[in-house]
Amino acid sequence: MKWKLHFNLAVAAFGTALALLVFINVLLFVSLDKNTQQDRYVVHTYRVLKTSNALFSAIKDAETAQRGYILTKDTSFLTPYHHSIAAKNRLLVQLDKLIKDNKVQQQRLKHIKSLIHQKYRFIEKSLSTLHQSGSEQTIDLVNKGEGKMIMDQLRLAFQKFNTHENRLLKQRTYEAQKSVNTLKFTLVYSVLISILIFAITFYKLFQKIKVQHQQEEALFVQNEWYRQTMYSLGDGVITTDVNGNITFINRSGLHITGWLFKDAVGQPIETVFNIVNPDAPEKNGNPALMAMKENKIVFLAKNTQLIQKNGTTIYIDDSGAPIHDSEGHIIGSVLIFRDITEKRKTEEKLNLIYNQSLDMIGVANKEGYFISINPAVTKILGYTQEEFLARSYFDFIHPDDIDRSNNEKEIVFEKNQTLNFINRYRSKDGTYKWIEWNVTMVDDLKYAIGRDITERKEAYEMIAETYKKFYQVLESSPVAIIITEIENRNILYANEAFCMLSGFDQKALVGKTPLELDTIKPEESEKIRKNLKEEGGSKRGIESQLKCFDGTIIDVLFSVESIELDNKMCYIGTFVDITERKKSEINTQRMNLELEKRVKKRTAQIEKQKQFTDEILNKIPTEIAVYDSKEQYLYVNPKGIESQEIRDWVIGKTDFDLCKLTGLDPTLAEKRQWSFQNISKNDSVEWIDEIPQEDGSTKYMLRILHPLDKKKKFIITGYDITQLKIAEKEKTAYIKSLEEMMFMTSHKVRLPIANIIGIADLLEYDLDKEELGEVVNNMKASINALDAFTRELTMFIHNVKKKL
Repeated sequence: MKWKLHFNLAVAAFGTALALLVFINVLLFVSLDKNTQQDRYVVHTYRVLKTSNALFSAIKDAETAQRGYILTKDTSFLTPYHHSIAAKNRLLVQLDKLIKDNKVQQQRLKHIKSLIHQKYRFIEKSLSTLHQSGSEQTIDLVNKGEGKMIMDQLRLAFQKFNTHENRLLKQRTYEAQKSVNTLKFTLVYSVLISILIFAITFYKLFQKIKVQHQQEEALFVQNEWYRQTMYSLGDGVITTDVNGNITFINRSGLHITGWLFKDAVGQPIETVFNIVNPDAPEKNGNPALMAMKENKIVFLAKNTQLIQKNGTTIYIDDSGAPIHDSEGHIIGSVLIFRDITEKRKTEEKLNLIYNQSLDMIGVANKEGYFISINPAVTKILGYTQEEFLARSYFDFIHPDDIDRSNNEKEIVFEKNQTLNFINRYRSKDGTYKWIEWNVTMVDDLKYAIGRDITERKEAYEMIAETYKKFYQVLESSPVAIIITEIENRNILYANEAFCMLSGFDQKALVGKTPLELDTIKPEESEKIRKNLKEEGGSKRGIESQLKCFDGTIIDVLFSVESIELDNKMCYIGTFVDITERKKSEINTQRMNLELEKRVKKRTAQIEKQKQFTDEILNKIPTEIAVYDSKEQYLYVNPKGIESQEIRDWVIGKTDFDLCKLTGLDPTLAEKRQWSFQNISKNDSVEWIDEIPQEDGSTKYMLRILHPLDKKKKFIITGYDITQLKIAEKEKTAYIKSLEEMMFMTSHKVRLPIANIIGIADLLEYDLDKEELGEVVNNMKASINALDAFTRELTMFIHNVKKKL
C-alpha cells in the first residue's frame, strides 16, 4: 500500500511537471519563432539595400567607362562597361526576387528598369556615334544632357527605393529588438522553472535534433552543388582516395578518357588515366599519385599523351594536387586535365604564317634584289611576284629615301646587326606607301619584315589636333581630372571639375606637386606611387583621401593611367567623391558587427541551457527513453543504457535492433511494440519486463509508456521492482511452509489453513493491484490467526514438557 501511494505521487508529480513543460516549451517556441522571423526580415532588408546600392554603382561604372572611352578612345575603358552590363543583369534578377512580395517596391523597380534601359541605350548610342561620326559629334551628344537627365532620374528613383527600404529596416529592427526582449524574459523564467522540472530537457533535445537535421540537409545541398558544378566543368576532373582509387570523374573527364562513370569509379587512377611521353621512354609518374606523395601540385611534362579506353592516343595538359581534410591530412587527390590535341595541330601549322602574314616578309641578297617574298608584298604594293623580284628594290624606293636606305643596307652588311628604319615604296598605281622595316643579316642574306604604316603616319599628323581637342574634352568633363609628370610629380593640368572638388585655383595647381600643396600625405603618396610601378603604370579603383583647399578631407575613388604627352610620360588621374558612400559602408559594417554579437550571445545562452538540461537527465536514477512516432529512439539516459557507444548507436534504431545487438529476448521488443499500438489519447500503458541476468537470476522492470506532443513522441520510464518481487516470493514460500505445518496440526488450525490455501489459489490468477491488496490483507489475517495458534501450541507443548 505504501509503495502504491508513492508510485501514485510520482505519477502525479511527473504529470504536473510534464504539463508545465509543455506550456513553457510552447511559449518558448512562439517567442523564438517570432524573433527568428524578425531577424530574417532585418537581414532581408539589408540584402535589398546592398543589392540596390551595388546596382546603382554598376550603372555609374558604365557611365564612367563611357566617358573615359569617349575621351581617350582607349578600349580598356570598355572592359568595366561590359562588366557593368553583366553585373546589372545579375543584380536586377536578385533584386526582383528579393522584393517579389512588396508590390510598391516592384512598381518602383519596374520604373528603375525602364530608366536603366534608357541609360544603356544612350551609352550605346554615344559609342555608336563615336565610331561613325567622331569625337566632336559624340561630345555634342553628351553635352545635350540626355545622359545626365536619365542619371538624375535614376538617382531619384534609387533614393525613393532605398528610403522605403530604410523605413522598413527601422520598423523591422524595432520589432526584432522587441522580440529579443520578449525572448529574454521568457528564457529567464524558463531557466528558473527548469531547475525544478527535469523534463524540459526533452524540448531542447528536440531542438538539437532539428538543427542537426537542417545542417545535414544543408550539407547535402552543398555537396550536391559541388558535385554538379564539378560534373559540368569543361576540363576533365578526377578525384581519388588516399590509395589512388577513383572516387569521382566528371562528364568532360569521361569524354576525354573514353570511360563510362560506372566502370571508372573504383578503378586505380593509372588504369583510367593511362599516360605516356615519347620524349621520356620510361614510365611517367601519375600526377595524382605524385601530388599525394610530394604533398604539392604536380604538372605533367610537355608532350604527354593519354591512351583512351579504345586505344586512341591524344595530347593532354594536366595538373594534380593533394586534397586535405580540416586537420591538414592528405585524404586523396584531384586531377584536372584537358585535350590539347587540336592545339598541337595548330602549332604544327605555324609555318603557314609566312604565307598568311599581313606584314611584308622577304629575303634579299647583297646585290639589292629580293629573292623571296610573301603574298602580303604583292597585296600591299600591287606588283606580281615576278615583277617585284625582277627589279632591284632601289627601283621602288622614293628618290628622297634612296641614300638613307643605301646607308642602312651597308650598316646591315658591315655590322651584321638588326636594324629598324622607315622609307617609302612606290606602289604599282604610282602612290607611295610608308614601310617600317625590321632587317636581320643571316649568311649574307637579309631577312626583312615590312609593315605598311601609311595610315599610322597620317594619324600622327592628326595627333596635334587631337591634343587640342583632348584638353577641350577634359575641361568640359564633369569628372575631376588631373595630369602630373611621372618623373618630377609636377602637376601639368587640372580641369575645372577637379578645381571645384578640391577648392584650388587652376593656376595655383599647375607646376606644383601634390606634396607641396599638402593635398595628400607623403606616406600615402609613396604607397600609391609604388603600387602604380608594380601595376605597370595603370591602376583603377584606388581609395584614398584628398585634402581640400579649406582643409576639409574627403574620401575619393580615383583611377590612374600612364600616357605620353608632348614627349613626357605622365599620369592622368580621375577622381570621384565617395565620402557619403564611405560613411554608409561604415554604418553598415557597424550594424553587421552588432548583429553578429547578438547571434553569438544567443548561441552561448542556448548551449549553456542545453548543457544544464543534459546534466539533469544524465543524473536521474530512473530509466528514461524517448521515441518518435516510428518507435525509434530519440534519446536514452545512462540509467537505461550504460554504454555511451551503444547510446549513440541506438539513436534512430528500434528496440528490435537493440535486442539483436545486445542478445536480449525479442519478446521484450514485442511488448513495447504492443504498448505503442494500444496506447490511447491522454492515457498510459504499464507492463513488467522479466530480464534474465548472467548469474541466473531475473530482473523485474516496471515500464510505463506516456504519449507526448499529440503522439508525435513517446516517453518510457522504467522502475526496478526486483526486490518487491523477491519479497512477494519469500512471503509465498513462508505461507506454503505454514500450510504444511498447519496441515499436521489439530482441527483447530484447519480453518486458517483453508483460508491460506484459498488465497494461494487466488494468486494463480491475473489480479489487479486493488484485488491483490485485498488478498494480501486476508492473507495477513489468516497468518496472524495461525501465529496465535502456534504460540498457544508452543506454550501448550512447553507446559506439557514442564508437567512431564
